[in-house]
Amino acid sequence: MKSMTGYGRATASADGCQVTIEISAVNSRKQVDMRFTIPRELGMLEPILRKIILEKLSRGSIQVVLSYKLDDSAQQAIQSIDHKKFALVSKELKSLAAAAGLPEPTISDILLVPGVLSDTSLDCQELIQNLSTQALQDALADLDKSRVEEGLRLKDDLMERGKLLTELVEKIAARADDAVILQKARLQERIEKLGVEITLDDERLVKELAFHVEKADITEETVRLQSHLVKYKELLNSEDDAGRNLDFLGQEMNREANTLSAKTADMDIATYALTLKTEIARIREQVMNIE
Repeated sequence: MKSMTGYGRATASADGCQVTIEISAVNSRKQVDMRFTIPRELGMLEPILRKIILEKLSRGSIQVVLSYKLDDSAQQAIQSIDHKKFALVSKELKSLAAAAGLPEPTISDILLVPGVLSDTSLDCQELIQNLSTQALQDALADLDKSRVEEGLRLKDDLMERGKLLTELVEKIAARADDAVILQKARLQERIEKLGVEITLDDERLVKELAFHVEKADITEETVRLQSHLVKYKELLNSEDDAGRNLDFLGQEMNREANTLSAKTADMDIATYALTLKTEIARIREQVMNIE
């Protein structure tokens, strides 16, 4: 089990280039949602990094920050100029500008001509790309370690809450029959106060009483809750990403708890049910952090 919350950082370097990638992740109900902070000149790396992340993560809101440094030798390599070509191009452009009556070309104009700037800049970009993918893989591994550690803490907490739910459901189930008897006794008491006599011949009234007694029966809800709790434990121990399934299961448990609470007139069961709903709400909040 992994948490969707975590942080990873890694640096890769070679030949005077250094790339650092930081990844922070928080919970999200969507599929992987990514935001990148990358130097403009390296914007072409985003789809490459995005693809790698999608192969590793299935849920979460991800923030990726990439930064890089170049030492003096690497910087010079990027900025290296073929001076011979620069002179030839400058002379030719000035001649063309004079003939056309145009202003003389600027240095920037000359540097834009293919071949004037050394191709080593392209080599450096390729190196930075390779270092970026390496740093990303290492940062993802660091993030995964962080998410696993947080996931273990979440699992321990959810296991303890699951035990509490099980105890509460057992207490509710133990009082289920008494609750029905209590409801029946209350109905009889009300009828007696009204001075109404019930005979077995009055089929319609007998059915109506049976309906109200049956309505107070919470056996179905307790059985479903017990079944949900078995599944809950299985999901917590599963090696698969259980976040979505636990989220759905939390909704189902909450629905059964609400139904149970509405049906019973027993004060003890009502108290247990209130605690039950409170703990389910806490579980659903925690589950939102699970991948």
